[in-house]
Amino acid sequence: MSVVVGRPVNGISLNGLEFLLNDEDEVIYFSSVDEAKKYLDDAGIEPEEYSEYTFLESGGTCRKCGSPLFPSIVSGYESQCFCCDEDFYHFEQSSFKPPK
Repeated sequence: MSVVVGRPVNGISLNGLEFLLNDEDEVIYFSSVDEAKKYLDDAGIEPEEYSEYTFLESGGTCRKCGSPLFPSIVSGYESQCFCCDEDFYHFEQSSFKPPK
């Protein structure tokens, strides 16, 4: 399982999410929610602020590139791949199972 962390752009939920990026502007993948929270702790984020963040868990592997798939934040799509920078319909990634 992989986890990515997002928060509303400019703190406004209607703006969508921006995700934690590394120095190469690539989305950071964590092996668990606990690992992601430790990263936030190390960055000075207090546990009471976690509610401002969205932790997305992977639910499959991208058929196009082999990277983890996550629930899409774009209406009408089921999954998204950060490596392909693409959102997919169910039939495009039929192995995707959204985390419960």
